[in-house]
Amino acid sequence: MSNKFRLPHTRVASALKRAGPVLAAAIAAMLILAPAASPAGVYTDPAGDNGTAGDITGLTVSGDKGSGQLMFRITGSNLSTSDNVPTLLFIDSDANPLTGNIMDVGADYVFAIGASGYDFAHWNGVDWVATPYATVHVFGGSQAITISVNKSEIGNTTDVNFWAESYDMVGKKWDDAPNDGAFNYSLDSDGPLINSVDLQSTPSAGPKAGKPFVVTPTGLHLPPDGAQNAVRTPESYSCTAKLGAKTLTGSGTGNCSLRIPKKKSRGKQLSVTVTVVYEGVTKAFPYSFKVR
Repeated sequence: MSNKFRLPHTRVASALKRAGPVLAAAIAAMLILAPAASPAGVYTDPAGDNGTAGDITGLTVSGDKGSGQLMFRITGSNLSTSDNVPTLLFIDSDANPLTGNIMDVGADYVFAIGASGYDFAHWNGVDWVATPYATVHVFGGSQAITISVNKSEIGNTTDVNFWAESYDMVGKKWDDAPNDGAFNYSLDSDGPLINSVDLQSTPSAGPKAGKPFVVTPTGLHLPPDGAQNAVRTPESYSCTAKLGAKTLTGSGTGNCSLRIPKKKSRGKQLSVTVTVVYEGVTKAFPYSFKVR
């Protein structure tokens, strides 16, 4: 379940006849349609929160900069086992939850996949309507569904928000991934776009000669995603540091606990590079401090 402000998706989920059938997963098809890069965007959702709907437990996204082809893979159990229990993928093509269909976290495009076929629709400001799908391929089964689409058919964008839903149209139960807001994928980053990092230092006044100094990333800033709880924290992190031209060896979590030399360090510049890992993306951020 989720805390999204949502409407029943019967309109989209019942329009499974137009675009085409869902192909059984085939290795040959996957090799032909898959972008050149391995999935870097890796996103998770809790298991067992689905009620009578299919249970979504993860998504991966990969993209090819050259062709602009994107591949979304939704994994879980009992996905799209009938046309009454479809799996939906919502794409906010401008990564802005305040445009598009704001009831669906700003989605501009949606896929609805049932057992016998799929639909692909575009939000026209009032309703979901037919949209071109020449580059679209949908294949998979109850444990994994893959949707391949070119960026040219989703607003020619390189940065999207997206979220998936398994919806039981009869029992009115659903499983959203994520439960709050949306995930983000940037073709340039091949994963979420991490704009900046909140950093906590101990002591807060900065490093002092002869004393320990610890830096901790406490939050990540991604494009707005409509989440009520917008705090994102790294899955892991590490640090490298130099005092002037001298490399300092850290300890503790991620080697981010530093011991500032007592002699000849006052007034020098401490440079710390903090590298964070989040949803398949690794990104480094440089910081500098003046030793007291």
